[in-house]
Amino acid sequence: MQVLSARPRLVRWAAPVALAAVLAGGVGLAARSDGAAPSLPQRSAEQLLADVGRADPAGLSGTVVETARLGLPALPAQAAGDASLTGLAAGSHTARVWYAGKDRVRVAVSGSLSEADLIRNGRDVWTWESATNSATHVRLPEGQADRGPGVAGVLPVPTTPEEAARQVLDAVTPTTSVRVGRTTRVAGRPVYELVLAPKDARSLVDSVALAVDGDTKVPLRLRVFAKGQASPAFEVGFTEVQFRVPDASVFRFTPPPGAKVTEPGGGAKPEAAGPGAGARPGAKQPGVRGGPAVIGESWTSVVVARGVSAAAATGPAKALLAAAEPVQGAFGRGRLLRTPLVSALLTDDGRLYLGAVTPEALTAAAAQPASAARPLGSQGGTP
Repeated sequence: MQVLSARPRLVRWAAPVALAAVLAGGVGLAARSDGAAPSLPQRSAEQLLADVGRADPAGLSGTVVETARLGLPALPAQAAGDASLTGLAAGSHTARVWYAGKDRVRVAVSGSLSEADLIRNGRDVWTWESATNSATHVRLPEGQADRGPGVAGVLPVPTTPEEAARQVLDAVTPTTSVRVGRTTRVAGRPVYELVLAPKDARSLVDSVALAVDGDTKVPLRLRVFAKGQASPAFEVGFTEVQFRVPDASVFRFTPPPGAKVTEPGGGAKPEAAGPGAGARPGAKQPGVRGGPAVIGESWTSVVVARGVSAAAATGPAKALLAAAEPVQGAFGRGRLLRTPLVSALLTDDGRLYLGAVTPEALTAAAAQPASAARPLGSQGGTP
C-alpha cells in the first residue's frame, strides 16, 4: 500500500519519521483476537518472510486502529474531535483504509468532529483536513508514479499494517533473530505470528510481533515491545478487513467549496484543482536545514535533524523539552529525554537526535562528526 504526500504541515516532524519505521507496532489495539488458537499449515520463519514479501492483494478495505504509548510525558490535549495525520505519533487513532494497487490508495483518519484524508489516484496525490477545509495536491512525475512511493517517508508513523511490516522486514539482517510464534486471530481471521528481535543490546526494542493472514499472507497487525515491558508500546492493525477491490469512486477527490488548496511551488488558492509541481524525493523538511539524516544501522539507527530551535518549540514539543534533563558530553550540551522505547537528545546548537536506542548509544551517535550521517532513506538506513 503505497502513497505519497507532500503537504508541508504533515512533514514538520522530520526526525520521528525514521523512528516510526523502527517502532512500527503498538499497544491497546481493539483488533479482535478471540477464540481458540486456529489450526494453520506449518510454515517456517523463512517461508513466512517470503510470503509477506510476495503478498500483493488486488484490493482490500477495512478499519485500522493505531495506538502509541511510548512512555512520553503528558502532552497538551488536542482540541476535542480533532483529526490530524500528524497526530498519529501519540495516543490512539482509527482510520479507514482502501487499497486497489500501489497507485490507488486512500487513508481517512477520523476524529469525533473532523477527518483527515490522504488519497492517491494514479499520479494525483491529495491530502485534506476537514477542520481547516484545506488541501494539498501533488502531481507525481511519471517515473516516481511507477515506483509507488510510500507513506513512511512523510508521515510520522505508518498508517497501515502492511506499510509498517515492510519497514520492519527491511531490518531482517544478521542483526535480527526471527522465529514463528503462536497462531491467533486478528479481525476475525486466522493469522500466523512472526517474531523479530534485535541482537544488539543497544536497541530498546525487545521484539516486533507481526500477524500474517493465513490465507492472503497480508500483514494484519504489528506490535512493538520495549525491553522490560509486558505490554506493547506501539501497535497498528485491522479490526475488520475485506479482501475485495474498492469502487473506483473511493479514490476520486474534489476539494469542497471554499477549500484552500495548495500545490507545491504554486502557492495557495481557493478551490484549485489543476495539476501542480511534483514532490521532490528527499526534499528538505521545513525548519530543518539539510533535511533529516541517519547514523548507524538497522535497529540501532539514530535520526539526526539540524537547525532545530528549542526557543521556537510550542505545544507538544515544548512539553517534551520541559521533561528532558540537562546533559553534556563529547557532543556538547543539550537536553535528553528517555522512555522505555525512545531516546531523544536536543543539543544547544540545534541538533536533534532520535532513536529506539539506549541513551548511551544516542549520545555516542551525537558525538560523531557530521560526515558520519547519511540522508534519511538511503541504503543502510533505519529498518
